[in-house]
Amino acid sequence: MKTNPNPITRGAVMSLVVLGLAAAEISPEVPYPGNYRSWQHVKSVVAVEGGKIFHFYANQPAIEGYHAGKFANGSILVRETLRTVAGEGESKGMLKEGEFTALDVMVKDDQLYKDTAGWGFETFDSNASPSTKADRAQCYTCHSKQKDHDLVFTTLREVFAEGTPYPEGYRHWTFLHSSLVPSTFGAFGKKPCEKPCTAGLFHFYANDKAMQGLRTGFYPDGAILAEEMLEWLGAKEGPRRIVGVMVKDDQRYASTQGWGYGNFDEGSRTDTLDAKARQDCAQCHLARKDHGYVFTEYHER
Repeated sequence: MKTNPNPITRGAVMSLVVLGLAAAEISPEVPYPGNYRSWQHVKSVVAVEGGKIFHFYANQPAIEGYHAGKFANGSILVRETLRTVAGEGESKGMLKEGEFTALDVMVKDDQLYKDTAGWGFETFDSNASPSTKADRAQCYTCHSKQKDHDLVFTTLREVFAEGTPYPEGYRHWTFLHSSLVPSTFGAFGKKPCEKPCTAGLFHFYANDKAMQGLRTGFYPDGAILAEEMLEWLGAKEGPRRIVGVMVKDDQRYASTQGWGYGNFDEGSRTDTLDAKARQDCAQCHLARKDHGYVFTEYHER
C-alpha cells in the first residue's frame, strides 16, 4: 500500500524550488566602490552645453585589462558625474566642478554576471542608491556595441604605456579635481598673467602624504601635488602639454616656505622653471599660507 508524501514536506520542497528559480533571475548586486578616487584616473570629459563633467577611474586589474585588451575578474571601471558651475571672482570665465550627481560602475565577474557577458552594471545616485533593473539592462544593451573591446568604451591615452615625466607615477595617485580654462579667460589680459596662464583642461593629483595634508592642513615632507594641463578639443581631452609639481621638503626648500616648484613640458624631465620663476610661484602661493600654501582642495563625495 502506497503512502502519501508528507504534505508539509512536499510544500516545503515546492517553496524551495520557487525560491531557487526567483533567486536565479535576480542579478547579484554591484557594490558601491567606496575607494574609487584613489584608483587611477583614466580621463575626463566635459559636456559644456550639458553642464556636466565626467571623470573615469579604473582599479589595478582594470588598468591591466586596458593593456591586455581583455579584462580579468575583479576589474572595476567607474564613471563619476558632476555638474559644472561658472567660476566667480578671480575664477570668472572658468568652468569648475559642482555637485556630484551619479556614479556608474562596471564590475567584471564572469561567474556572477554570465547573462551580461561577465559584467555587472550599476548606477548610484547622489545618495548612493542603486538604479532599477531596467536601467541596468539598458547599460548592457549600450555596452554590447563594444564587443570587440570587452564591452568597454574608454581607452587609456598613449602616455600610460609610454610612462610619464617627473613626478613619477603621479597618475596613479589620488585624483583631486579638474578645471576647464578657456582661451577667453580674463586673467590672460593682465600683466603679468595671473595663474593659470595657459588655456586647457587641468587635472590635479596628490600622493598619500599630500592627501594627509589636504585633510589635516599640515603637509609633511614628501608630500607632492601634481597639476596636469591638457589641450581641450571641444568635448574631449587633447594632448598633454605641461605637468606642474609642488614638492614639500622643509630643509631643501626653506627659502620658499618648504615647497619646491617645478614645470615640465610634455615628454621632458627637465624643469623649465628658473630661480626667479620658482620665487614667483612661492610669492603667489603666499596667499594660501593658512592652507599650507596650497590652492587646490579635496572634497569628499
